[in-house]
Amino acid sequence: MLHIPILAASEPSALAKWWTTLPSWEQTGIAVAGAFLIHLFVRLVLIRALNKLASSTDNDLDDRLVYFIRRFYLIVLSFALLLVILKIHEIKITPFLASAGIVGIAIGLAAKETLSDILAGIFLITDQPARIGDRVKIESPGTHWGGWGDVVDVGLRRTKVRNTDGVIVNYPNNVLANSVITNFSFEDEPVRVRVRFQVNYNCDLEQASEVARHAIQATARVLPDTAEIVVRSLWDDKSGHMGSGILMEGRYRIENVRNRTKIRSEVLKNISKQLKADGIPLASPRVRIEQV
Repeated sequence: MLHIPILAASEPSALAKWWTTLPSWEQTGIAVAGAFLIHLFVRLVLIRALNKLASSTDNDLDDRLVYFIRRFYLIVLSFALLLVILKIHEIKITPFLASAGIVGIAIGLAAKETLSDILAGIFLITDQPARIGDRVKIESPGTHWGGWGDVVDVGLRRTKVRNTDGVIVNYPNNVLANSVITNFSFEDEPVRVRVRFQVNYNCDLEQASEVARHAIQATARVLPDTAEIVVRSLWDDKSGHMGSGILMEGRYRIENVRNRTKIRSEVLKNISKQLKADGIPLASPRVRIEQV
C-alpha cells in the first residue's frame, strides 16, 4: 500500500519557528514597524486610490466612505497593535478584554454625552444630511434654535458651521442629530423666499397686491417672473382676535441662497417705499392700555 506523508496540522512553519526564536522586544519592534508600514500604505496608497476613485463618480456616498475610513482606520490599527503586543508579552487578552469591558461600561456611564456625540457623528457622516461646504439652516424640533451657515467640518464629537456673521459655531453632534437640518445645497435649483407685511383694512387688495408684486420684481437679483402676492390672514390665530391689518405675503425666487438676507432686505424696502408712494397705508400696530 502506498503511503503519502502528510504534515501534521500542528506542525509549525519555518516562519513561525523563526518568530518564536526572537526575543520579545524584537517581536514588539517588528510589530510596531509592521503597523507603521500598514499606516503608510493605507495613508499614501489606499486612501489616495480611493479618493481618486470617489472623485470619478457622481455618487457622494463613496466620498463619505473615504472620509470615514480616513478618520477611523488609525483607531482600529492602534487597537490591533495593542492586542499583538499583549500577546507577545504573554499577557492574557481574555481577562484584559473582560476588564476593558467593565472599564468601558464605567467610562460609558461617565462619558455618556461624549459617546452619544461620537455615535451621532458616525450617523451624520454616513447619512450625510449636511456635507462640508453646504449651506444649511439648523433648528431643533419645535424651537428656532439655530441659524444659517456653511458646514466647515463634520467631526467625531462636533460639527463646525460658519454662520452668516462669519463666526464658527461648534454644534454637539448629538444635538445636531436630533435637530431639523434644512440643506439648501443638495440641488442647484432657485430658492423661494417669502416676506410678510400688513396693509390697512380699508385699502384695495388688488392694487396693494399689484404694487407689491412690481416692487419685488423690480428688486435686483430677484429672478424674472417669479414674484407673487397672496393674502395670508385676517385673523390673529395666536392671540385669538382680528389682526391689526390684512397680512399679505410676497413670494419670489433667487439664484443663490447665500444672498437671501440682503435681497430680502431690499425687497422689504422696495415694498414699503412703493406702497407709500401709491398711498396704500400699512397697518397700524395695536396698542393695549391696561388699567392698573
